[in-house]
Amino acid sequence: MLMYSYPPKLDKREQVLKAAHDLEEHRKMQKNMYKNLAIAAAIIVIGFLAPPVFVKVILWLIGAGNVVVALLLYRVYALSRSTECYCRIYDDHIEHCQITLITHIKTEIVLQYADIEKSYQDKRGRLIVCLKEGASPSVTNSKPYKFMDSELSQGRLMLDFQDTRAKLFLIENLHEQINYPKKEYNIIEDDDPDEHENIFNL
Repeated sequence: MLMYSYPPKLDKREQVLKAAHDLEEHRKMQKNMYKNLAIAAAIIVIGFLAPPVFVKVILWLIGAGNVVVALLLYRVYALSRSTECYCRIYDDHIEHCQITLITHIKTEIVLQYADIEKSYQDKRGRLIVCLKEGASPSVTNSKPYKFMDSELSQGRLMLDFQDTRAKLFLIENLHEQINYPKKEYNIIEDDDPDEHENIFNL
């Protein structure tokens, strides 16, 4: 049974509104990118005019760094708006598609929860899944992907979610199925609810 789907299905009116919004956001991002590239070009030109060699080098490095940042930000934005990524969470398995930022490798994964020994998040918020011995999830890459091949050979899978809500839904509702260490927080009860009010009224 399907429990969560990304991207969500939209009616015609919602599709039109989303397309208009995405177009406006895309124009804003393009404008910012061109602005950053223009600033970078100006810095590089000033570097040519500066007499000391070390000043030239510093300005060229700053200009080049600005170009890289501008292009990277635009690439991140484009990936966040990509319609190729999807995530469908079922009660017994997950169908997930992710795309790498730099190399643009698309990976499609079909993973049964029964094949998961344990799961956790790394420092970047990606869901790391440790597979049971003999598990064989369906993993398809759009081009050769050594990192993913290495992870599979070690019995691991890395799921990078474009939609954070999909990951949170999976952890919140299916933590037992994916063997995720869900934390239990103690509820602190206030014995004297009027205590804080009394303090402020002193």
